[in-house]
Amino acid sequence: MNEVPTRIVAGDSVSFRWEDGAYPATSGWSSAWRLVGAGIALTLSSAAEDVGFRVTATAVATAALAVSSARGVPCSLFGTVASGATRTTVYQAPCLLLPNPASITGDQRGHATTTLAAIDALLEGRATKDQQSYRIGDRELARIPVPELLALRDYYKAEARREADAALIGSGQPARPRRVFARMARG
Repeated sequence: MNEVPTRIVAGDSVSFRWEDGAYPATSGWSSAWRLVGAGIALTLSSAAEDVGFRVTATAVATAALAVSSARGVPCSLFGTVASGATRTTVYQAPCLLLPNPASITGDQRGHATTTLAAIDALLEGRATKDQQSYRIGDRELARIPVPELLALRDYYKAEARREADAALIGSGQPARPRRVFARMARG
């Protein structure tokens, strides 16, 4: 039974069990694990547990990892086994390193989501304003026409959905299902 994670949160402890019948700990095999990515290198501890191995990393060790993006850092998790002069890579898979929630600051929404919110706020404020542009002395203020704002809102709504789907997929969840509409007519 293998419980290898597909994502790790910086600042959280990591613990999972890994075993492979071809490399039992009871036959003298040892295990070593590393998380590697852009600017990321973490060696996880591994100890024999029955025929398999318990792989761990402390909260302090993962908190030291620099995650500069709110969306996380794509990494690879490697597992190797060794016995005597023999070493074999037995595991390699993507693993997303997510930021430490205790150190996240600022707005974590993506560009499309924040732009969509700004357009919606602008449209809500427009409901009572009927002037497209006006001039006072040598200063002029021009507003984006409502039809253009509506077109931008539709564009950014689709982009925001893509951002949300990418975030779901990045966190190991399936993207939201899309609705398909059909009209049937009698022939």
